[in-house]
Amino acid sequence: VCLMEKIFEPITIKKMTLKNRLIVSAMVTRMNNLDHTITGTFESYHLAKAKGGFGLIITEDYIINPMAGAYPNLPGLYDDKFIAENEMFTTKIHAAGSKIVAQIYHAGRQSCSMSVNHVPPVAPSAIKSPLNAVIPHELTIEEIKEIIRQFGEAAYRAKAAGFDGVEIHGGHGYLLHNFVSPFSNKRSDEYG
Repeated sequence: VCLMEKIFEPITIKKMTLKNRLIVSAMVTRMNNLDHTITGTFESYHLAKAKGGFGLIITEDYIINPMAGAYPNLPGLYDDKFIAENEMFTTKIHAAGSKIVAQIYHAGRQSCSMSVNHVPPVAPSAIKSPLNAVIPHELTIEEIKEIIRQFGEAAYRAKAAGFDGVEIHGGHGYLLHNFVSPFSNKRSDEYG
């Protein structure tokens, strides 16, 4: 069998069956409102992918708290108020024949919280990112546990909104990546 033909065959991942193996990865669009609600432009962008035949669409990073974004105009899943609009969005994607996964994340020391809300970004250690000149606030153990809870709650809201899964963003120098890198994590506790 030609490998190209396999691309168009269904595949089951756990309990999720995709109509084909064409997957579009997350790409930042910044097409959403400043209050982190989604826009018609954002919906249309993803709906075009679904109508174009992708089996699975992975959204750009949904923030887990209002200070978590590296950019303005990102969608949010940090409050129940986002569930209804995202449920309408996922219903449209499903009607077009695709599955959809919400990428959730926290930008950590790369967040734009300082420029937007005058709150320093956060990180495992007070080491500035090579991408900005701001020294982040070193997270306390209680704050780390709060962020863990926020990831779980964002995943729960994604499920309630009809997403078929979540992808936890752990790269690009964002918060989770900072915890696993010795260049950005100098902690001596259980999170070091």
